[in-house]
Amino acid sequence: MNEKETVITKAKSPENYEKIMFCMKAMGGRQDRPFTRYIHIENARTGSRLVCTDGKRLHAATISARIPAGNYQPEVKDNCVHFKNPVGIAFPAWKNVLPEEAVFKGTANLEKIDGTKAEREEKFSVAYGSFLFDTGFKVNMGFLRDAIGSKWKIFTQGGNKNLVKLEKEDDKNQFAVFAPLAA
Repeated sequence: MNEKETVITKAKSPENYEKIMFCMKAMGGRQDRPFTRYIHIENARTGSRLVCTDGKRLHAATISARIPAGNYQPEVKDNCVHFKNPVGIAFPAWKNVLPEEAVFKGTANLEKIDGTKAEREEKFSVAYGSFLFDTGFKVNMGFLRDAIGSKWKIFTQGGNKNLVKLEKEDDKNQFAVFAPLAA
């Protein structure tokens, strides 16, 4: 059998590799929801759009590499991501969860969360506190930890959806969407 495989390496394409790793943070692997174990890939004008969700959050990014459209269970090893043999699972209509008429609430600077473990925790706590102040929403701290390393624009939508969208400050095609914690 002649398998077609696309490989993205950290050495040759660090920006694409980092975006893939960001998206994969939202993969869940639940047995009762098969789509949570896959990365959904669509053709985009400038490459490929990647989408992952675990049913509680959604991560998406556009990369410059062209990967055939489909749903893949990527394999990561030796700083390489391998995409081969897309499967025919039903991926949810992910665009339906994007906030409509979202309001800009501020920025989350998660770019320089470094130092010792205690220093990282303190810097993250300050960023989380700022996020709470800007949005008024409590969210799963792990969802914000997924975004460490970048600056993000924060958008919220109230009403029935009550969603938060983090959009990378320098790339509107890389974003995360999630719901706040129930009150």
